[in-house]
Amino acid sequence: MKVYMDRTQCTCWLAPCESSFGWRLLRLLNGEVLPGGCMYDFEEDGRKALTFMIHDHDGDKLLEVDKRNWPEAYDSWQLLWEKQHSQAN
Repeated sequence: MKVYMDRTQCTCWLAPCESSFGWRLLRLLNGEVLPGGCMYDFEEDGRKALTFMIHDHDGDKLLEVDKRNWPEAYDSWQLLWEKQHSQAN
């Protein structure tokens, strides 16, 4: 599933964002689609992994969350994105 986020329209600073993301992530992993916060659209793509398309203040980001790394995403999507981004470069 693809999850679209637009953080440019959100006034949350990182700590509440991380908390909200983790709460919504657990619901997504259980099959619940809950728009809200900066998550505004969902697209079923047939993949088991969740792909977060994040439009952020410092550019667009792509975050892949699966059964192996979801605890890291739950703790901090930003740190997981930085890890994935550094491995890709």
